[in-house]
Amino acid sequence: MTKTYDELTFTDDFMFCKVLENNEDICRKIIELVVGRKIAKVGSLQKQKSIELTPDGKGIRLDVIFEGDDKIYNIEMQNMPKDDLPRRVRYYQGLLDLDVMERGKKYKDLKDTTIIFICTFDPFGAGKSIYNVRQIIEEMPEFQYNDGTSKIFLSAKEPLSKGLTGEMKDFLDFVGGRSDSGILPGRIRQAMEKVKGQVEWRKEYMLLQEKIDEASEIAEKKGEKKGRAEGEKIGRAEGEKIGEKKGVAKSIMQMKKNNMTISQIAQIMEMSEAEIEELLTEE
Repeated sequence: MTKTYDELTFTDDFMFCKVLENNEDICRKIIELVVGRKIAKVGSLQKQKSIELTPDGKGIRLDVIFEGDDKIYNIEMQNMPKDDLPRRVRYYQGLLDLDVMERGKKYKDLKDTTIIFICTFDPFGAGKSIYNVRQIIEEMPEFQYNDGTSKIFLSAKEPLSKGLTGEMKDFLDFVGGRSDSGILPGRIRQAMEKVKGQVEWRKEYMLLQEKIDEASEIAEKKGEKKGRAEGEKIGRAEGEKIGEKKGVAKSIMQMKKNNMTISQIAQIMEMSEAEIEELLTEE
């Protein structure tokens, strides 16, 4: 069921993006909390961005892109478990790089990137609250293969990992809907109240939901039409099978009237004697 504007929480895509897009300090604080270091210089904060590199290619819409200390951070909120999450992140990473290269840059101009997925579930099922993904060389596992990319997954699912900082615990409890205590959750909650007070954003959300509902209705109607067509197709096929079966039975009955044995009929029809007897019984 579609949520009303007032029912939106921080984990809902619309609210998540509005809060981070319009509150650089909150976006920056979340990144600093996740990567474990301060960001000295802020470059830019981009709103939801669609990247479509080819007219017929598959594009993506990135939630929030933040540039700081000459690095790029892509922050995504994920509510539903997906088996293909690692490959989706790989796709995101590739398009981020290609988007830069499309603007005439060279390989050496590629900035370090960190993709952060904030999940309301455990993305890997290992019971960890933080998963840092890095590349290594198998023959030298102690050596990190540094191509300038990293991926970090947060899990807000309980129980949380031991050893988390108080700030991280407060943030994950907030994302998980268990508590809103703590400085950062408090700032996010205040920002959410401001978002809900914006009339133009309320209208934007309602319009967005109308488009989604319309698309869903069209898809549902297409599904029903396809279902009916498939049903009719199956019906015709079943009808053909029944008709064919009746035709075979009539042929068998005629052979029987001509004093042919069950064995002879079975040989001619390439059927077992049991099948012949069954059809004769039905007739």
